[in-house]
Amino acid sequence: DLCILHPLPRVNEISVAVDDDPRACYFKQVRNGRFIRMALILKLLGIE
Repeated sequence: DLCILHPLPRVNEISVAVDDDPRACYFKQVRNGRFIRMALILKLLGIE
C-alpha cells in the first residue's frame, strides 16, 4: 500500500503518466489542503 504525494506543481519531477495510477493521491492532497486553508482563514477572521 503506497500513496504518492507531491505538493505540486510537479515541474518535471513526476511524470504525467503517474496521474492515472490509482496510488497517485496528490490531487486529493491538494483538494484537502484547500479546505484546511479555508478553515484556518475563517478561524483567524473569527468567522464560525
